[in-house]
Amino acid sequence: MRTGLIAALAPIVVLGAVAQPARAEPSAPPITSYEGDPGRFGEPASWRTPEFNRDAGLVSMGAEFAYAAGYSGTGMDIGVVDSGVFAGHLREHGSLDTNYAVGDRYFSVEAQGGNTGPTPGFYNPAFNDSHGTHVSGTIGASRDGVGETQPGGPAANMHGVAFNSNVYMGNTGKTDGVLYGLLPATATAAQRPDNAYIANVYRAVNSAQTANGKPIRIITSSWGSQPNTENYNTYDAPPGSPAGFGLNTAWRLWSTPDGVVDANGQTIRWLNGAIEAARTGTVIQFTAGNSGYVNPSPRGAAPYFMPELEGRWYTTSGINPTVGRTFHADGSVLVPGQQTFNQCGVAKWSCVTAPSNGINSTTVSVVNGVPEPRYGSSSGTSMAGPHSAAALALIMQRFPYMTNEQALYTMFTTGRQNNTVSDAAGTAVLNPTRGQIVQVPDSRNGWHTVSLREAMKGPGQFLGPFVADLQGQNDVWSNDISDVAIRARQQEDAAEAATWEATKAAKGWANGLPADASDVDKSDYAIGMRREQARNARVYEGSLTKQGDGILFLTGNNTWHGTSSVEAGKLSIIGSHASAIDVRGGTLGGNGSVAGNINVTDGVLQPGLTSEEAAQITDVPVTAGNALSVGGNVNIGQQGRLAVTISGDDDYTSVRAAGELTLAGELDLDVRGSLTPGTVLTVMSGGSINGSFHALPENRVLSAGGYLFRASYKNNSMTLTVLRALPHAD
Repeated sequence: MRTGLIAALAPIVVLGAVAQPARAEPSAPPITSYEGDPGRFGEPASWRTPEFNRDAGLVSMGAEFAYAAGYSGTGMDIGVVDSGVFAGHLREHGSLDTNYAVGDRYFSVEAQGGNTGPTPGFYNPAFNDSHGTHVSGTIGASRDGVGETQPGGPAANMHGVAFNSNVYMGNTGKTDGVLYGLLPATATAAQRPDNAYIANVYRAVNSAQTANGKPIRIITSSWGSQPNTENYNTYDAPPGSPAGFGLNTAWRLWSTPDGVVDANGQTIRWLNGAIEAARTGTVIQFTAGNSGYVNPSPRGAAPYFMPELEGRWYTTSGINPTVGRTFHADGSVLVPGQQTFNQCGVAKWSCVTAPSNGINSTTVSVVNGVPEPRYGSSSGTSMAGPHSAAALALIMQRFPYMTNEQALYTMFTTGRQNNTVSDAAGTAVLNPTRGQIVQVPDSRNGWHTVSLREAMKGPGQFLGPFVADLQGQNDVWSNDISDVAIRARQQEDAAEAATWEATKAAKGWANGLPADASDVDKSDYAIGMRREQARNARVYEGSLTKQGDGILFLTGNNTWHGTSSVEAGKLSIIGSHASAIDVRGGTLGGNGSVAGNINVTDGVLQPGLTSEEAAQITDVPVTAGNALSVGGNVNIGQQGRLAVTISGDDDYTSVRAAGELTLAGELDLDVRGSLTPGTVLTVMSGGSINGSFHALPENRVLSAGGYLFRASYKNNSMTLTVLRALPHAD
């Protein structure tokens, strides 16, 4: 019989001057900050300094919990497209490595195209405003403890969400006043975007060669103003309204193919540059807009019209963190705030909210012709977008093995609910589940406000199959993971499918568009078919596939419906698991409960949680234990194995099943302690038992670990009776 040993977990790592206890999740690099920073590992409240509190958004998102876990954006590269960033904020753009004297974390990305020549990402007073500087400060301004001073007043410094990240800025060549939709006849030259150039800015940022050689995984945009020719309160233009009103109407401008003249007289749409970047897998964030509409702008709502962008494109609406916000007794947020500005609307499945009102950040003022660093407060979804984007970067840092889409969905499914939701008439009413973790996105709030407190614990839901390749790392997911949202979406999709079939029948589109179809019909048909294809491809239940070396510990009450599988490494069930698990390679272990069946076709079932493993799970209390409970059947196939550790007469691992045991594979024993002859060890029990382990029929005697045992399958249990100790070899 083979002897199996459990792999060692993460070593002790250091955060500043404070040692982190050994833990299972991937170790973050030590957070570098100023000397004397009171922030400590495992102590969220210690990070709430005056500098932290000067951005009212940090506490609303629970950013202190990310810092207390060791994550501040180190090594993460965040792309921004906006109205340039002022390079004179050296201290806020610097790092402890250079004593904050050099802006060594903020980088210019140069682009050109259209009528615009080579343009750096840094602020130029000839054509930029402070908007890009404010946005980028929210993302990554230094936590330096001192900061630059405000002339005529005390220090007004703050720090960004991901204060140790690297920021790569592409310049729109304009101010925030540039218009991003159907241009009114009165639009000035400053309001007219250079489409070819801005499209290239997204391409340039997406392909930028970073200083650390890592890819830019997210590009965030808050720039631009909605033209008065557009209104997003309805999907189509209401009768009697201006021709440009309606979200769908506005989208038609962006769906015009490049090379075809659009309503602005242009043959290139700048949004296509961002779409190209998204198609490479980079996550694109666009803010929802500030007009108070029931839908976001069409650029924010792009995944509704192009469902293939889901998982790589999202929009951010705002919350006012001073309205409806409540706190726990320890000073951490309970209800983040109240939704404001444009709602999530049709884009709710790709929409979050983040702090947007009274946000203090870096700015620039031109004094006697000379730009100087300043701080200032602004409001709008422009302030919400960088909060959510930087939070996503922290989630990506926390889970380095996750794909961009998985990190984004982790952010979505761990949102904390805001103060209001919409009633049937669309009016804001008090949310009865405010402060709780989001279950299903709604049209006002989408997935509600990003919660770094919850996101640090792993996904809150699976929105379909989730392949977790830990790439040799060990990690703990301690949230209660469900698939509530995707199952609710199944009902929504069914209703949408019925409406679409009725529309095709009414318009004669059952066999495709007629040759003389109008441009409006062509656009609506293309949107409908894209959404139909997305529905047909969608999987409406969650599941987990564990791949790659490393151990994934699940400590929550997990209720997703799909069958999960282990293909490599180890999956350890510490909490409860509602569905079936197939072991096709690797190891399934733990001392929790599995309600469904366990089928081991090619791999190892190794029940139990060792004290060494339990000691390394620090975010929730767990206790070592030997038994894995199974509510269904357990099948050990011919290529499968059961691995049992025996440390004493009453200390050994086992499987306790309510259903049928079917045995054909091998039994591996790892004997580590002294045993008393005559002791009966029940290593498996069930409602019934069929078959036997390979080469171990009833009453077969085997030797393992210096002892002889007799195997038995009577009374619906697999038992080993200790016969005697073997003499030691000379």
